[in-house]
Amino acid sequence: MVLSPRTRWKLKRYQGELEERMERARGFFKSVVNKQRMCPACRALIDRKEKVCPLCGERVSEVSQAGFGRALDSILPQQARYTTILLSVNVFLFGLMLLASIQARGGELSGNLLFGSIDVVTLVRFGAKYGFLIAEGEWWRFVTPVFLHGSLNHLGFNSLVLFDLGPAVEGLYGPHKFFVLYIATGAASFGLSYLWHPTVPSVGASGAIFGLIGVMIAYGYRNRRGAGEAVRNMFVRWALYMLLFGLIVPGIDNAAHIGGLVAGIGFGTVVSDLPEVTHSGIQMWKILRAVAFLVVLFGFIMVGLRAGALQ
Repeated sequence: MVLSPRTRWKLKRYQGELEERMERARGFFKSVVNKQRMCPACRALIDRKEKVCPLCGERVSEVSQAGFGRALDSILPQQARYTTILLSVNVFLFGLMLLASIQARGGELSGNLLFGSIDVVTLVRFGAKYGFLIAEGEWWRFVTPVFLHGSLNHLGFNSLVLFDLGPAVEGLYGPHKFFVLYIATGAASFGLSYLWHPTVPSVGASGAIFGLIGVMIAYGYRNRRGAGEAVRNMFVRWALYMLLFGLIVPGIDNAAHIGGLVAGIGFGTVVSDLPEVTHSGIQMWKILRAVAFLVVLFGFIMVGLRAGALQ
């Protein structure tokens, strides 16, 4: 039987996809039985039985991990752990907002609500950027909108980009720097959005995602040889395409995108992607990560406490 060129191309593509999945499965089982793991501080490969990293001196674990722990590391690898957590929080909060919006509409779930937009009152109640409330002192609304989305389409698009880009940046800069970068550039994006059009409510992770793009552009400029130049060119194109998309499609907060991009480039210019190898350097980024987490937590606590006054 003679196959057409299109059919042969499809079969070859399916064969390639099958081989790729088999390779991932083999990698998974290898990682489960592997006797090494990555130090979360300096990212060196060390023996799983080590409680203290022999290179940087950071305490790794109080107890050694068994097979289940190794399987968990494979499912949720260290270099993508924070990305996965951020994606999960975004989905969780969107679910809460969707339920609140359905309740506000008398229990009616419509396609316009799911794929169109959640009502503005619900967005503001959950922590959207809103200039009138920021002017009254609710500064945490620069941070909380980073985790909120106005529709399923909005959440889906940002999640796809974050799922693709997040692990690369997290693996390059390490989890502590990555989390600080994400929160700082997200807050900067809504800072510019507030200055640009303060009266318009705004939400979304795209400002922080532009921050990740910005830091990769800075990385490419710092490492101009070899792969660095290719990385720079690729993410410059990403930024241009997404900014152009924001100009074409109405209702997109382009100020937040520009703010996040500029903040990400600044972060990448100042902060090195090389892992910290001294105890003081590692502790500094742990403290900054903890501060970023506490700011986010405090913000949502304040949003919850003041939600009743906005009803």
